[in-house]
Amino acid sequence: MKISTRIPCIAVVAMLAALSDYASAQPAAAEAAPSSATGTKAAASDAKAARAANRKLAHRVENALARTRGLNSARIIVTVRDGHVTLSGAVNYNEQIPFAVEAARKVEGVIDVENRIRVSGASL
Repeated sequence: MKISTRIPCIAVVAMLAALSDYASAQPAAAEAAPSSATGTKAAASDAKAARAANRKLAHRVENALARTRGLNSARIIVTVRDGHVTLSGAVNYNEQIPFAVEAARKVEGVIDVENRIRVSGASL
């Protein structure tokens, strides 16, 4: 009879040991969660900073286009992504396109310029 009472005791001890291991692992997982949330916040902050930098560069390019002689930049749309500038929209004359591209390239922070400007008649 002593053997039969020891087997359940060994099973209980094994279960307690397993629960102890499980319980000690839980705080580590709980501590890891805030750091991953912090990583998510940092990534969101980085993305927000990148969008702000893109807007700032687009504004500087738009100002450069507006100051360029011989160029009517009213219908040119400037988009920026990580220093890569895309010019789209329309100008009145074919001769204005190189002025726009060159003005955009000269702005500090511009890596490259993609030209999608088309020629159309003057807007009414």
